[in-house]
Amino acid sequence: MLMNNYFEKLNFDSGKKFNVSKKIDMNFSHTMHWHPFIEILVSLYDNNEVTINFTKHVLKTNDLVIIYPGDMHSINHVAENAFILVQFPLDLLMIMSEINANFSVFSQYHYIKYDPSNIDADRMIFLIKELAELYYSDTPFNEVRIYSLLLEFFAKLGEYCVNAKKEEFSDDPNTEYKSTKLITEACLYMSQNCTKSLTLDDISHHIGVSRSYFSYLFKKYTNMTFIEFLTTERIKRSEFLLLDPKAQIIDIAFDSGFLSISSFNRAFKKIKGISPSEFRKTMTKNAF
Repeated sequence: MLMNNYFEKLNFDSGKKFNVSKKIDMNFSHTMHWHPFIEILVSLYDNNEVTINFTKHVLKTNDLVIIYPGDMHSINHVAENAFILVQFPLDLLMIMSEINANFSVFSQYHYIKYDPSNIDADRMIFLIKELAELYYSDTPFNEVRIYSLLLEFFAKLGEYCVNAKKEEFSDDPNTEYKSTKLITEACLYMSQNCTKSLTLDDISHHIGVSRSYFSYLFKKYTNMTFIEFLTTERIKRSEFLLLDPKAQIIDIAFDSGFLSISSFNRAFKKIKGISPSEFRKTMTKNAF
């Protein structure tokens, strides 16, 4: 498939689980590509450009970018030393149940603008810079300490994403604050619990409105039905599970919240344009 022509393979030094560098690979500069690992970038200069899934971001110093497995992206108009770069395999995070359950929320936020008044954003930048210094030190248990910093980073990122999700609609001056707040709460709850057997009644009861009113509001503010949104969240969840070549697709279907393998296959192909097995083959062919 076409995506394979833009594949970047991850190679670790000396058997480590992380790559940390202050130099980017210029072979991939100005080239749209993807990889099956997570990449964190901290911009060290103004006007660096990063495009992720065809959305361009012009960065300021200390702006943060998180690129998830399968994201098509390119880095443009940058010097070799434009970023601090951290790369690591997804499974280092997915063993944590809270991160696992909330990953569909994480993956909606690729760009975090630096704001020194935001405690979470400021702490995230500090953690990545500290991690980079630690990587090149001779500190005992170096790799364990790096992992600890990385987990703290994602704890802060999780708090940031949840808060951003709650405020997503409330800044729109053309909408009623109360209604948008309710729908934001519903979307967040569905993202966090998409693997469970959720119904329209469950969600409307959770936010304290009638079933019919919730359906009306949800369609108005998301332009999706309850089922369409829930299915999309489940497919996002399954994408990460499919990166494990040992996992059975039928198990992934159930673990993602689907009641049958056939409904999972239909939904996946409708949303992604290819079958789950084709997606896995594309994503993992050169990953290891």
